[in-house]
Amino acid sequence: MDHASHGLRVQLASYNAGEQFDAPPVPDLTEWLIPTVSESRQSGYATSPRPARVANPVMERGPREAPDVYAVAFQEFAPLPHSLAGRTLSMVSRVDKEIRRAIRLHQSVVRDDNMYDPLEMGGGPENYVCVAQVSHAGLVLYVYVRERAGQSPAARRRPSAAQRVKEVRTAFVGTGLGSIMGNKGAVGVRIAMASLVQGAPDEVMTFVCAHLAAHDHEVSRRNKDWRQIVQRLVFEPEGVVPLPVLQTAESAPPSQHAPPPPDPLEPVEYSLYDTHHLFVMGDLNYRVDTGVQGVPRKENTQPPPPIDKKAVREVARSFDARRWASILPYDQLLREHTAGRTLQGLHLPDLASWAVPPTYKYKAGGEMLQLSQKRLPGWPDRLLWGSSDAARGSAAVACELYRSLLRYTASDHKPITAIVQLPWQLDRRSVFMRRPYEIDPQWRRWRIIGVVLDRIVGYLWSFLLLFGNGHLYLAFAELALLGLLSWYWLQGRWL
Repeated sequence: MDHASHGLRVQLASYNAGEQFDAPPVPDLTEWLIPTVSESRQSGYATSPRPARVANPVMERGPREAPDVYAVAFQEFAPLPHSLAGRTLSMVSRVDKEIRRAIRLHQSVVRDDNMYDPLEMGGGPENYVCVAQVSHAGLVLYVYVRERAGQSPAARRRPSAAQRVKEVRTAFVGTGLGSIMGNKGAVGVRIAMASLVQGAPDEVMTFVCAHLAAHDHEVSRRNKDWRQIVQRLVFEPEGVVPLPVLQTAESAPPSQHAPPPPDPLEPVEYSLYDTHHLFVMGDLNYRVDTGVQGVPRKENTQPPPPIDKKAVREVARSFDARRWASILPYDQLLREHTAGRTLQGLHLPDLASWAVPPTYKYKAGGEMLQLSQKRLPGWPDRLLWGSSDAARGSAAVACELYRSLLRYTASDHKPITAIVQLPWQLDRRSVFMRRPYEIDPQWRRWRIIGVVLDRIVGYLWSFLLLFGNGHLYLAFAELALLGLLSWYWLQGRWL
């Protein structure tokens, strides 16, 4: 039996929501979180019953089986004043419920007849448990694991992904204003899972949702943001979260008291690179360069000649997948990643081979294909992954699907998703991934200062918006008028 084809399947999903989660209702997330077999080719991707890139026996039965792990990441989740003030918990909870509702129906959504498989084949609604939910300012990351095992006979004899979870840690870091505030930064989840191989060490997966500095010319600032995330996104022992009670497990009646804090497996601080599998998702904000040569697609070949903004816009507006490949060599992330200046050790998927349309910048609330005139189109929203497998490295992680969803129009970004498959087991020589930067000894201090500033700015900003009926300029005008009247009153009182 080829065990390598039966590793955990992980779905990554990222969306810069454009601050739309300010109040109910939450949009339907089904199309984003459950890519179906029959999809419009206009969306930039159409699945097939058995993708050529992954020889997975699961796919031989027809529609795509539900993944074992979901990691769902948001950037610009809600308006920035509310996010900085920490006033988004109710909407974070509502979106969690909508995600659960969507992915629960996975099997019926991917089948043409919208029915479930027979019970003897593992059919029925899915049960996913949220093992971690972490938010900081406008960043939110949810991680769900599947409570039941896969549908293949071999998979059904093994423990499910949820049953393998041994420890979960969360962390966050701000890299925005002053390099510490939460308008930019990252949140992360680190999961230690029991190996399927008896006697083998635990397998660790780390998920990071990041939002880096904006604007075309801020490439070095984005590289700096990534370096600070590596140095200060630390999974400390105090960041261990309680493991949820599984629906399939026999458990005692719920207690009226809060459970005691869980003990860490090891009293050690971990970097985001202290892992076997690292997944990075988010609005990394790397844009398309103009006026410079492109990155050669192959070694020892001539770089593509410079391209101008007019050509970029023309190619993007064509929505022709064959032409998108012509502007990808000018992608800033490709250039910086190739030079080793950012996201070191991670695999950068080839967007040309997956025919992924530009994910930015569209007219928020406009038509599906309506690009904005304000910014150059590009691919700031990305999904990357890496593995410490001693034999194959990141090639040990196989990609089944990578696509964006054009039909979501509320934001100026498009949501993206990918499904990857992990190896059955790591090479026994495997250790954690190599850190490009060491942990900053002052990381905890900078985090505390950043949170305090976030709250001060967030509440002050919210007050000004309330005072100005939603307009900052009106608030400042009213404050100026109030100050002037107060000055006149004091002058008259003391003269």
